[in-house]
Amino acid sequence: MKVKVFIKNKDVYDLQILDETASVQDYLDAINKFIDENTNPPCRGCDECCWERIPLTSIDVLNYINQLGGALVLDNEWPLLDFLDQYTYIYAEGGAVDISLGFTQEGACHFLDQEQHICGSYTARSLVCQSFICMESTKSAQDFRSELVNTGMDELVRLWMSQCKDAGIRLFYHEEYQASPQGEDYPENGFTGKKTYKDVLLKEVCSLEVWNNIYKENSQKL
Repeated sequence: MKVKVFIKNKDVYDLQILDETASVQDYLDAINKFIDENTNPPCRGCDECCWERIPLTSIDVLNYINQLGGALVLDNEWPLLDFLDQYTYIYAEGGAVDISLGFTQEGACHFLDQEQHICGSYTARSLVCQSFICMESTKSAQDFRSELVNTGMDELVRLWMSQCKDAGIRLFYHEEYQASPQGEDYPENGFTGKKTYKDVLLKEVCSLEVWNNIYKENSQKL
C-alpha cells in the first residue's frame, strides 16, 4: 500500500502518501477502497455530484477516447480535438483556460444516465469523479486533490493548444472573454507524455508544500 486514506475525525477524511514512488493510480485505488469500506449508502443510484463542474485532465480525455471507442464517433486524425469540441466545455478568460466535461440542457454531465442515475461511462470516469468522496476532507487532502486535477488540466490545455497549431486551426472555445492564452503559460509537467495514471508519479505533479503536508516522513498523521 503506497497511499492511505483514512477517517481523521468524525465524518472527515484525510490521506497520507506512504511511498515516494506512489502514482496517481495508487491514490485512486486507495480512494476507491475507502469509499467501498466507509460510505453508506453506496454511490450507485446517487447522481448528486453529476450536476457539478467536472474538470478534465489529459489522461481523462485519453481514457474516454480509448475506452468508449467508436461510440463517440471521433475524427480519426485529431480525436483529442474532436472530443474537446463535442464533449467538453472550454471556457477562456484572458490567459486562463478551463476545460470541463460538457453538460446537457438540464445541467447534468453529458455522460450521466438520468433515468438510472448512474454514470454512462463509469470505467472511463474522470479523476475528479473517481477521487470524490461524499464526506468532508482535511485541508491538506483537499489541496492535494485540487493541485492534482489542476496540473492534469494544464497538460490538457497544452495539448489542445499544441494540436490546434499542428492541425492548422485556430483555438476554439465554447465560451470566452478576451481570451489570450499563451503557450509559455502551459509548460510540460508530470502529466506530459503519460498515457495512464499508473505512469504519473504523485511527487512529480504536486508542489513541495503540498507534498510535505501528506508524505509520511514529513507528517505525523498516522
